[in-house]
Amino acid sequence: MNRRSAFLSTKFAFLLLLIAAVVICTAIPMVLADKKSRMATTSMNDRLLDEINDLRKSKGLKELTIDSTLTTIADTRSTEASKKWSHERPNGEQGTEMISSDLWRGENLSCVTYPGYKGSEKDQEKAADTMFDNLVASPAHYDNMVFKNYTKIGISSELTETSDGTKITVAYMFSN
Repeated sequence: MNRRSAFLSTKFAFLLLLIAAVVICTAIPMVLADKKSRMATTSMNDRLLDEINDLRKSKGLKELTIDSTLTTIADTRSTEASKKWSHERPNGEQGTEMISSDLWRGENLSCVTYPGYKGSEKDQEKAADTMFDNLVASPAHYDNMVFKNYTKIGISSELTETSDGTKITVAYMFSN
């Protein structure tokens, strides 16, 4: 290998290392932000599941169990709904169309803006109670929570900082 080839090879290797460093430095904050967001909503999502199941039990219905596939769908839907509040997805489909058509399928969305939200247990409890009360007060959302054919649920929350406080958008995906 001549000097010119060695120089170009070294320059190319340096460029690749620089690109890798930029990619890594960009990805780490996104992963940390996602982890922080999950920690700031885990108790809230658990409480929402408990409240929904308490409601179901009071109606003589079986509890819903968390389903990983529905939770993945709820992850997508909470992110989409946090950007555009709608049961219609950005591609024009309904959120429920993400669930296999041979199953019972339903979707609830809820959203509250919480000034001063820090993700503490108290904050999560208050947000969950507010959202659950709003769902119970809405006939269509209530019907999804107590529909006898649903056996599984996925719940996911998205936090968005706004000038009015933290907007918490939650997606609940139901199926059997």
